[in-house]
Amino acid sequence: MKAATDFFSQEDDYPDLDIDGALHRLSNAIQYKTIHSSDPATTDFAPFEALQAHMQQSYPHVFAAGTFERIGHSVLITLPGSDSSLRPCLYMSHQDVVPVVEGTEADWTYPPFSGAVAEGYIWGRGTLDIKQQVFAILEAAEYLLSHGASFTRTAYLAFGDDEETTNAGALAIANTLKARGITLEFLLDEGSGKLDDGAVFGAPGLPVCSIDLMEKGYADLELSVKSPGGHSSRPFGGTSLGRLAQSISAIVEMPQSPALSPLAQAMLASLAPHITEEPLRSLVQDIPGNATAIAEHCLHHPRLFPFVSTTIAPTVIRGSSSACNVMPQDMEAVINFRIAEGDSVQALEARCRKAVTDSGVHLRFLQANDPSHTARMDGLGYSAVKESMEHYYPGVTFFPSMTVGATDAHQYEEICDTCIRCAPFLSDAADVSTGVHGTNERLSVRAYAQGIRVLIHLMEQVNTLAR
Repeated sequence: MKAATDFFSQEDDYPDLDIDGALHRLSNAIQYKTIHSSDPATTDFAPFEALQAHMQQSYPHVFAAGTFERIGHSVLITLPGSDSSLRPCLYMSHQDVVPVVEGTEADWTYPPFSGAVAEGYIWGRGTLDIKQQVFAILEAAEYLLSHGASFTRTAYLAFGDDEETTNAGALAIANTLKARGITLEFLLDEGSGKLDDGAVFGAPGLPVCSIDLMEKGYADLELSVKSPGGHSSRPFGGTSLGRLAQSISAIVEMPQSPALSPLAQAMLASLAPHITEEPLRSLVQDIPGNATAIAEHCLHHPRLFPFVSTTIAPTVIRGSSSACNVMPQDMEAVINFRIAEGDSVQALEARCRKAVTDSGVHLRFLQANDPSHTARMDGLGYSAVKESMEHYYPGVTFFPSMTVGATDAHQYEEICDTCIRCAPFLSDAADVSTGVHGTNERLSVRAYAQGIRVLIHLMEQVNTLAR
């Protein structure tokens, strides 16, 4: 499989694009430790304020042409268009980053908040998730405005402050726009950006990258049980840990009912001409007729099962004693679910309650939301994003898909029927898989520059008159 950079094209577009300056501005942004706690009362917002001041100082044309609003600690910039008959579009990302795991700081080649530019990469928290998209959006808008572009379609630039925790910032922006009667033509948020081998879909050697049109639902289910504890030599009736473990096991082992959703069918239909391996090669000749067989095949594939099922991942257990001969008293555990298209929080809760037969084990959702809507493929948004990506990454097959993670985009669904998740910085799968929330998060300099070009091209096609 070729490297992502082997598919870069048109790198001489916008020859006066200030790449060194863009890298310097992103490097400075990485140095602000914009980490949002789950409890806003314990969050240090000074780095967010400094980051926003950095934005205002760095992009004079954007802030001269646009209206800047702080909504809580999130940012909304309005670049007004001259044609009010055109629905606005929104380019978005988030300012916050995840913390570095304590004790791993020395494992980084360059310090995690250094923003170092070295070895052909820019390094640090936020270079992949996802300050690079915040600043690339600003770079693209600044470039166009500084070159005399006239916006015909209004563009919103929206940057939440708590995507990694509560998503309240994005919801506040969406509610602000809703209160103003705004509906969007489309929005572009983070997602994908990863060059992959089509082998996972039965198309080995095919360079592929998804454009994600929906995201799975999210739920954290807490299980809790109380007991008097005591000496481990008298475990009559079982321990709280044992009862909790049995309940966790019952949920994990719940029968699965895989289903090939409409979006999964569209994904396979897009890839069908390239699929050469069985059994998918034969099955995709009639996707609706073979939907059950395809879903069953995917359920047993380590990379495909999230596309056809709600996933179940026990992640937390707490309350036991550190002594091996002491029975625990009150114990809790958390199971994380990513809810499939066609499933729901309500149906998931019913299945879990049926599976757990111990009446002393209590269940409650700490947070839960249903799967997002699926973005339209027949409107301006999907075709424009796909065209811009194909222009700068020829030879890569872009296909509609879903993200199994969570984004801020779903907060905008009441005002937007085309929420697209696609980061324009094509990167190798290994870099993305290990770097997002991991050690040595980094983005190649060429990928950052190319992503800015993609966004300039997209804005030109969608937002501006010919210059």
